[in-house]
Amino acid sequence: MGYPLFPCTAAPDTNVTTEEFTPENGTVPTTTTTVVSKITDAPAVPSLDAQVCLCNLTPDFCDIGCCCDTEDCGVANLSTVFTGCPQKAISGVCVEKWLIFRANVDSSLVTVTDSLFCVQPAEKSVSTTETAPNYPPLGDSYHFAPPDQIITTFTRDFYRVDDLILTYFPKTSARFVLRQPCPGPASALCTNRNPAKFLRSSSFSCSREVTSQSCMIDPTLNAQSYIYDLNLIKHPIFETDLVTGLLIPVIPSSKWNTPRKQNNSCVDVVKRVEFVIGYTERGEISSAKVNIVLANLTLKQLLLQTHTVQFQLIPQTPPVSTEPIPAVGLKSGSPVIGRYHVDVKPLTVIGVSQNGGCSDSNTRMPILFGHNSISGCSFTSMVNNCSDLRTQIYDIHRGVAIPDLVAMNSGSQPDWTRVLSEECLVASQEFGDTGCMLPHTLSIRVLWARQGLLELPQDYILGVKYMFHCSIFKCPLTTPIALSNEVTFVDTSLYPKPPQGAPQLQWRFPFGFFSRGVDEVDGHILSKSSGSLNITWIFIVFTIWFIKCLIS
Repeated sequence: MGYPLFPCTAAPDTNVTTEEFTPENGTVPTTTTTVVSKITDAPAVPSLDAQVCLCNLTPDFCDIGCCCDTEDCGVANLSTVFTGCPQKAISGVCVEKWLIFRANVDSSLVTVTDSLFCVQPAEKSVSTTETAPNYPPLGDSYHFAPPDQIITTFTRDFYRVDDLILTYFPKTSARFVLRQPCPGPASALCTNRNPAKFLRSSSFSCSREVTSQSCMIDPTLNAQSYIYDLNLIKHPIFETDLVTGLLIPVIPSSKWNTPRKQNNSCVDVVKRVEFVIGYTERGEISSAKVNIVLANLTLKQLLLQTHTVQFQLIPQTPPVSTEPIPAVGLKSGSPVIGRYHVDVKPLTVIGVSQNGGCSDSNTRMPILFGHNSISGCSFTSMVNNCSDLRTQIYDIHRGVAIPDLVAMNSGSQPDWTRVLSEECLVASQEFGDTGCMLPHTLSIRVLWARQGLLELPQDYILGVKYMFHCSIFKCPLTTPIALSNEVTFVDTSLYPKPPQGAPQLQWRFPFGFFSRGVDEVDGHILSKSSGSLNITWIFIVFTIWFIKCLIS
């Protein structure tokens, strides 16, 4: 499997940001890269021919300005430190040293500097004949240059910082890496072999020449070549592994036209390409989208293109549990839930409106467990029919309706208890002139009890009762009447008696005043024991003898 590769260095106007990433269960990667084709002409590097260093005058000390004192200075390429060092051009292949871990070429052809890894070709003759640009046909994949043989093998199932991002094209079954065009090493013209690196959000600007020939055949100017059949692989895999279930499609933000010539201009050429790649905390790609900006340009001019790759952390939502939530007691302040036929929603009472009226039904407040409350509103109506007027007021008190059942506890499958309702008694005949029986107050009484262990009590609702209080009002209502709702929670818990019980009046100490410990046997009092009687008689006899002695 071949991946085109060309390292880019950030231009002065390039904005490069870096995000740190460490998977929780990550391991040290093992990556093998083999370069077997020419990538670019090597830049000028200092001569590395072995010779006697005549300017090394001080042993074990870096001599200033001595370009061959590499051992004492600790720098292989002293031309980056001192000026005036002799230069020698090396023809061959050079890449940044950090890209190479192992090379399968003759070591005599390898030259390593501080930042470059260079391989000299076996043939000393290098062709310098310039040829016209040969654009490959616009195919079904993201091809801008002939693929070079670079084989990358991963031994882990997650991406790490600076890893190459694998791509796959299902229609051709081709595997490559995602590339981010950037300026070349010696010019501002775009080179297409720079790989995008995982978690390296960066942006490069480079130039492309737009001619009458390249306008319609150069794939780098066509938006379709950046998105057609392009998929990212979720995490690194071996070359022989199947990609089933691992493909992340690159979603375009819109549809774009293909370039075309119009008069002396090239219309709808690519000016900006931005990939936004979402990743997870584990180091897997979860989403990818691309946004492309088109522009119109006069022929035989340079087009400044911008290529951006942004990485965004996508937080993962925890899986939704399908297991039922166990039923537990109600907490203070939690809404009281009722069942209205098939609907399940909180119980509500009249709320507070801006003008204090009863016309706004959206201001109703939920009933909160353990919270007693009183609320109300002002009601007016010109209806003269007692039945219609009473129905209006009942609807204001009830809201939607009185619930059929009320949840005794909380949970996904709570227990339910019944709801009682007590309405006002109405006479068989009513007239507005004599007065109508109207419910002015709704009292909602909630009976609850505390169950379970004393260390962990659980609060349960035992029942709910709706009671309407009515009075006679003349109709139509010339003056507003006050409607009110009262909610009262009644605790019906029965607490057990303490283990020792409350102290009683007939209780006594477990010993007598004159016989400490004598009357006590295993915690019981022996009120008629012989020891107690003997001690009492001895005390009486001693008292009589003492009195006789005093008299005599």
